[in-house]
Amino acid sequence: MKCFRPIKICYCKYIESFETGIKFIFLMHPKEAFKQRTGTGRLAHLTLKQSEIIIGIDFSLNKKLNELLENPNYVPLLLYPDENAWSVQTKIGKKSLKEIIGEKTLLVIVIDATWFFAKKILRLSKNIQKLQKISFNAEYKSQYQFKTQPAEECLSTIESCYYLINELKTANICNNVSAEPLMNIFKRMVSFQIESEKERESSGIQNRYKASRSLKTRKTAQENNVK
Repeated sequence: MKCFRPIKICYCKYIESFETGIKFIFLMHPKEAFKQRTGTGRLAHLTLKQSEIIIGIDFSLNKKLNELLENPNYVPLLLYPDENAWSVQTKIGKKSLKEIIGEKTLLVIVIDATWFFAKKILRLSKNIQKLQKISFNAEYKSQYQFKTQPAEECLSTIESCYYLINELKTANICNNVSAEPLMNIFKRMVSFQIESEKERESSGIQNRYKASRSLKTRKTAQENNVK
């Protein structure tokens, strides 16, 4: 199936794809592409029409990506937190973001990886280092209930796309469509994983995510003691 999950737990039939008027490019770490069962980048891609996935770690010489970045019909921005990141309310000189984009198409580059690997991808990929970053005007908390994030404000890939689209709509930068299909499929995945872990626990099998959180807590405590 397109979501690369077994037929019994395939999400494809629940996906409602829609057109935003924005081109999203997901730079996906190989672990997200081939090993991560609860990653949200592929679900975001399947929901967002005209989006693409490019798999790799160092994208500096990636032909497909460089062609997109050099295409004069696009305005490329990297969705990534930064103190100098633009938002929908940013004034660039005397121009708004909408005026900067003009008749061109907004090209949003999204790094789909854990935060550790996202930083590595950005460090290695010289071409995306040069891009202007875009982030959120408001603050949001992740609803990734079963997965530990570095901080509450660290969002999954699909949540990031959802909130960005909603903010871009307020500035009339993208199509006036509902972004709820992104959140709907995300919540379905979260609910499924929570139920699956409850079944594992009822069978006497340790909850994988609780074990992971416990390990990370111990590791953090050890690191703090060393300091």
